[in-house]
Amino acid sequence: MTGLTIKVDLTDAKRAFRDLDLRQLPFATSLALNALASGVRTQEKDDVVETFDAPTPFTVNAFAIAAATKAKPIATVFAKDVQATYLTPYVLGGERSLGTKKAMLVPRVVGTNQYGNLTRGKLKSLKGKPDVFIGAVRFRRSGKTVSGVWQRPAYGERKDGGRGTKGNTRRNAVGVSTGLTLLIQFEDTTPAPKRLDFYERAGAYVTANAGRAFDDAIARALATARK
Repeated sequence: MTGLTIKVDLTDAKRAFRDLDLRQLPFATSLALNALASGVRTQEKDDVVETFDAPTPFTVNAFAIAAATKAKPIATVFAKDVQATYLTPYVLGGERSLGTKKAMLVPRVVGTNQYGNLTRGKLKSLKGKPDVFIGAVRFRRSGKTVSGVWQRPAYGERKDGGRGTKGNTRRNAVGVSTGLTLLIQFEDTTPAPKRLDFYERAGAYVTANAGRAFDDAIARALATARK
């Protein structure tokens, strides 16, 4: 994600700086910048919670702070590398990231966790089942090809005494009648459907709170200097 530059009016805070020992100025500056960064991070977490349905804690806690110091008066709020990969399209636009996957994994029949995602190791466990295969199936009548994880119908003794597939063997897989059960469908990536207002929220927060943050930091620096 690209950086953000915000200009704020610190006229009132500048008056307080006059009473501050120059040796305390870098300390006060770092305090104010870090306080603002903490507030921005909270805003970004709230944005994720409000935008996505049941986001995982991993996604909600995507943001970290590179704190300002007396020697380097710059505080940076950023998304961690992994989360930034798939959150960036929701901020800047573009197609959803596949990460290391070759396709989007869309659960069709298999259960998901509380966040609507496949449970860890689910795909691997399905691969080990003898009645499950992974691949593309082409349906002659419709000419449609569907890729994913498939389960073959059960085979064995029927109630009429014969042998063959048992139960409902005419399941509907994405509009196609088939005896196979589509457990997980592989789909191409699509444009990110939602937009996160990271920069707008960060700018609004800093503009609204910069003066107070510097006032508080100066007051703390002055109190420390007196001791």
